[in-house]
Amino acid sequence: MSNADFPAGFAYLTAALKEAGHEVVGVNPNNRIGYASAADMARTLILEGLKTHQADMVGVGGLCTDFKFLRDAISIIREFDQTLPIVMGGGIVTHDANFVFETLKPDYCIVGEGEEAIVALADRISSERPVSDIPGIGYWDDTTPVFTEERREYIDIDKLPFPDYSPFELEEMMDDFALAARYLYRYPKSAPRLMTLVAARSCPFSCTFCTHAKANRRYRARSVANVIEEIRVSFDRYRFNILIILDELFAVNKNRLREFCEAINEGRTRYGWDFVWAFQTHASAALDLVALKMAKEAGCFFFSYGMESASPRVLASMNKKTRPEQLSTAIELAKEAEIGFGGNFIFGDPAETPETISETLTFYRQYCTESHVYLGQIRPYPGSRLFSECIAKGIIQDKLSFYENIDKTDYNMTTMPDKDWNHWLRRIIPALGTFALVRCVDVSAIFYDNSLAGKAITEGGRKSLWRLQVSCPFCGEEYTYPELVDEESVRAHGHRVLTGCPHCHKRVNANIPVNRDCALGDSVQESA
Repeated sequence: MSNADFPAGFAYLTAALKEAGHEVVGVNPNNRIGYASAADMARTLILEGLKTHQADMVGVGGLCTDFKFLRDAISIIREFDQTLPIVMGGGIVTHDANFVFETLKPDYCIVGEGEEAIVALADRISSERPVSDIPGIGYWDDTTPVFTEERREYIDIDKLPFPDYSPFELEEMMDDFALAARYLYRYPKSAPRLMTLVAARSCPFSCTFCTHAKANRRYRARSVANVIEEIRVSFDRYRFNILIILDELFAVNKNRLREFCEAINEGRTRYGWDFVWAFQTHASAALDLVALKMAKEAGCFFFSYGMESASPRVLASMNKKTRPEQLSTAIELAKEAEIGFGGNFIFGDPAETPETISETLTFYRQYCTESHVYLGQIRPYPGSRLFSECIAKGIIQDKLSFYENIDKTDYNMTTMPDKDWNHWLRRIIPALGTFALVRCVDVSAIFYDNSLAGKAITEGGRKSLWRLQVSCPFCGEEYTYPELVDEESVRAHGHRVLTGCPHCHKRVNANIPVNRDCALGDSVQESA
């Protein structure tokens, strides 16, 4: 796991606890080899952490997809010490508190944002005082779960301490495990060092598939000055070369984007910032060519919209508040500005039909094959309106089975017969996705890089770091792309790699043929 995928929530809670005077240590149960399984790795690391540090409280958390890991983690902690208080937070409990709390049985849970609640819990637990007046938590009254009043007002996010990743091996994630990040986040640099930043919380929109669509969750954006100060502190400490802004609506306001770009340019002059950056936003931002060129001049290499569908009927059903022409306009403007564009089309909304699927696939063929756009399916995650509808309609009949098999079971939320939906989902849509329509070019040279030899990311030496020299089929520029490969598999079957050209930022399928001589170049170690 790279830090691009590490949850920022842990780092924010760490900072809040430290500011309140508490000591925080962390266990990052990723990125280790030599274990029989992921479960064995987690068990070993959690027990080692518990034995090494005499904790007064243990925090765990994650999303609904982390259900089985969290169940195992709680079991391991209980095995070590049944009296050690366990606090659970994150989306998994925020969006389905009653079921998750009663099923996994931590001692406490935090519903919603956790900085204020975790500090209050730590203070009360350490002083053995009651917790019943802390807003936004769950606890046990003997064997009865009790939930306090929802926390309706949160602290001004500009007043929160910046996230603290120090207990979670951030340096290792930035260095050795940068290549574990999705290619979209790392393609501009041959030696990527990624940093993430969250510039806002929640969302003002209410898309049916999204977990943000909960009542009383007010959208709050940090000031640009506060964001820039976090960037300054992080750059001084970590010297990253790629910044990923994670919130979905970063540039929905053009004035905010302009203010940010001006501040970034000032930082380049004043502090020597040399990183590139990417952001996400909503199609209603209606970014124009002037705004995109301004962002590019400030170092932006990529932006994305929440695309979801190119069918007006499906977009209306999703409550997206967007139109297909907004998407095609953005794609064309991104090409003109020579900046990367991406997004996802997700199929399976209740309004989906063969006709609406065809609409989106036609749009994809016409506009998206050079951009970083992907095809997938909608999942009814807890907290979304779709999840509630699936429960009400009996599409999801067993919650425990749902959590235990999350992302492994397909749910037909359309009115199409299962046979017809599965035909689209398993045959037609995948046939057009990933590599199918992406411009392909053979790599022109391969260089072996031994800088990761012996490191965990090579999976015990099974994989090697190759630097692929690619000539972009669009702009003709040469670039080098780092890729971890299984040499034995490449020699037998060849290898295809999705990349982005760091010059024109279009999507490229870089192909290593089966008969490619894997020793074309000398060993190298490249810098950013």
